[in-house]
Amino acid sequence: MDLLYFLKVLLRKKWIILFFTFLAVAAAFVLMLFKKPLYESKAQYSTGFTIEKVKLSEGSSVADLYAADTKFDNVIETFKSPRVIGMISYKLLLHDLENPLQAWKRLTQKELQSKEYKAVNKEEVIQILQDKIQKNEILQSGIPTERNIIEFLKLYKYDYYSIIAHLFINRVNKTDYLDIVYRSDNPDLSAWLVNAMGVEFINYYKNLSNQRTTENVGNIRDLEKQQQAKIDSLSNSLYQEKVSQGTIDPISFSTNAMETVKDLESKLAEEKSKYDLAQNRIIYLTQQQKSLQASGSNSAGSNADVLRLMEQKHKLEADLVASGGSDPDIQRQLTQIRNEINSKSNSGASRVKNSDKIAELQNSIDEATALMNASQTTMNDYNTKIRYYRGLTNVNPGSDVKMDVIKSKLEIEQKQLGNLKDKLNQAEGLSKDDPTANFTQTLIGQPAVEPEPKKAIMTMGIAGMSVFFLTAFIFLFLEIFNTAIKTPYGFEKGVKLKLLSVINTVKLKKRNAMDIVLDETLQAGTNNSLFKNSIRKLRYQILESGSKSFLFTSTRKLSGKTTVIQALAASLLLNKKRILLIDLNMHHNSLTEHFNAQLNIQDIMNNTDWDILTKQKNIHTEIVGLDIIGCVAGTFTPSEALYKLDVAKMISKLEGIYDFIFIEGPALNNFADSNELVAYVGKVITIFSAEQVAAQADKTSIQFIQSLKDKNIGAVLNNVLPENLNF
Repeated sequence: MDLLYFLKVLLRKKWIILFFTFLAVAAAFVLMLFKKPLYESKAQYSTGFTIEKVKLSEGSSVADLYAADTKFDNVIETFKSPRVIGMISYKLLLHDLENPLQAWKRLTQKELQSKEYKAVNKEEVIQILQDKIQKNEILQSGIPTERNIIEFLKLYKYDYYSIIAHLFINRVNKTDYLDIVYRSDNPDLSAWLVNAMGVEFINYYKNLSNQRTTENVGNIRDLEKQQQAKIDSLSNSLYQEKVSQGTIDPISFSTNAMETVKDLESKLAEEKSKYDLAQNRIIYLTQQQKSLQASGSNSAGSNADVLRLMEQKHKLEADLVASGGSDPDIQRQLTQIRNEINSKSNSGASRVKNSDKIAELQNSIDEATALMNASQTTMNDYNTKIRYYRGLTNVNPGSDVKMDVIKSKLEIEQKQLGNLKDKLNQAEGLSKDDPTANFTQTLIGQPAVEPEPKKAIMTMGIAGMSVFFLTAFIFLFLEIFNTAIKTPYGFEKGVKLKLLSVINTVKLKKRNAMDIVLDETLQAGTNNSLFKNSIRKLRYQILESGSKSFLFTSTRKLSGKTTVIQALAASLLLNKKRILLIDLNMHHNSLTEHFNAQLNIQDIMNNTDWDILTKQKNIHTEIVGLDIIGCVAGTFTPSEALYKLDVAKMISKLEGIYDFIFIEGPALNNFADSNELVAYVGKVITIFSAEQVAAQADKTSIQFIQSLKDKNIGAVLNNVLPENLNF
């Protein structure tokens, strides 16, 4: 049912949908008609990321496909970085300024008169761009002169966003190749750009990777030198202790306690080695993590700063050599400068997708921290036991115990030195592994002979279909979230009352409801004819009910009670029935006003002779068989206004005179009048408008109507669109 209703909604809106669809097709046609032709060029590179590598330790080949995917993502993001695109844009502008006759972009007269064009000096622009390209620096928007050049690039459409909008870089599916595609209105420009992109990327990526790995090797080498100095110092202390004893062979104190101490010290040394290894690993991983994090937040790092720091580093290294390699202040400064260089050099690749790598590093740091804490706990336990067993022996080992301690420390430091050497070998291997070594341009971009087809028909079709489905979706969306009752099916779902009749909407500006029902010349199939037949169905329900007095009420104002009462009264008059209308809607006495009632119910007393009253002219209307008792408008309820009148007795007397008595009461949501009138009538009919929404206040009133049980004859759904009558 819902599906059919929604299809019906779309059919009703078909002309609006078709209008916007045609409008979209026409707009697409106009855009295609005036669209400049674009020439496409493509260059292709073989990356070498999926080439199998041989494990020297095993002699087997291995290809890390996950790592290859990560490398492809990193390379694509680096291609699109402001550093690479910036160098390309500078070279494009330089070409046009230095070769005006062969310029790829020619400005219009309007562009030549723009403030952006007049704000720069061409010779100065050429000089600045050449300097930026030579130093591998990008323009800074904070400098007024360079800011003007950035606006000048936008004028030529050589700025970052103009280039990236027509640049497409992607991996050829399941291959080792990268495609670089660019479209422009100049075929030579497109071909030059796709070829220059590869060269510029290789230069930038190679310098960036070399600088990062070189700095890591330098850091590890410094740690190795410091560790070697510790070992040399311990070796010298051991030698001096042996000389002080006067013998090269140590005297063994063969006591169980001392042997236990030695055994525990050996285990302590092993745990200390594990502790130091985990600690150094944390330092190393933390440095890598900070480097990756810095690369994501400092994307505008300056190469000039890196060069300056490199010069300071070389000078400090020379000073360190001159001082004998043991000056701690110089070593501290070197470490600080290397960290700064590493941080700034990372900024060029700020846009690479390294979030997964940072997460992996954090996991490794957490694991190393856990291992270090475990080793610390074990070391504390060993130290406690060593103190205990030393207290058990009465032998003073003298200098030999001191030598054993020195030997244990020496063993620990030697193991640490071995670990640093292994890391140094790994770092040196990485520094020799050039990530762009296997980059090869396998397809050179060529100027296109013809522009790319505009594909006007396909574009128009896509535009038309898109707007068609969009407008259809909008209408369906509005219909779904429109909570008005609208249809008989919606009434049953939302109101859950017995539905007596469904009355379609009609225009009542020129004719009232009674005139429509009494008109015998209505053409079949018209809205008025449908309205008359709907009233006839309601009339049948009234006749079959077996009751004479009916209260017409509603949950809300303006639901159409007066219209339904008038139409139903007219339909019963066609059956030669005598009808009395009583207007007890004192808050909106529309029945009284419509029939210009001469007799108001507030004027009637208990001792009234109803036989005489019903024969008086002031109760009759212009229509034979239809009488009315009106009311004076006010803010009081029937029990307050009719305290001198026994309403129940009045209704009982009138039922003996009239065939049917119709009483109009006000809305249940707003007033208590209808609640009071229920006790005086035989049946209650509730009028609902298809335009209203079943809110919480309506639900409370509906519950009251349901509580009436047999007295509640049912509900009437009024003002339904003709096309919704069967839903």
